[in-house]
Amino acid sequence: MVYRDQMLVCEECGQKFVFRVEEQRSQEALGFEIHPPRYCVECRQTITTSPGLRAGVVKWYREDKHFGFIVQIDGSEVFFHRSGVEGDTTVLQEGSPVWYEVIATDRGPQAINVHGRERIAPVRES
Repeated sequence: MVYRDQMLVCEECGQKFVFRVEEQRSQEALGFEIHPPRYCVECRQTITTSPGLRAGVVKWYREDKHFGFIVQIDGSEVFFHRSGVEGDTTVLQEGSPVWYEVIATDRGPQAINVHGRERIAPVRES
């Protein structure tokens, strides 16, 4: 795949921003299809709790503390607690793909309704 920086316009504020090669490679490395973001970095931080199911990858999870972080498709991270996990916690291993929703809490965005999903095979360059 050929990567190129792309100039985009934020759907929220109308400012131009660059979808960088590094972000594109990060999405591919996580096993996602490469999708340009709809919002600039500043607006993504304020719109982190928009409704809907999201896909991500578990960055890490501490069983003894019952919390961890998920890497989102845009490369940012979101906190999750065991109480927000649906079903078995074996889906919470590092690198495991998950589905989840995000809510606003007094401590910032938090993933809830975290579910495991089929593991995505890493994309190999040919």
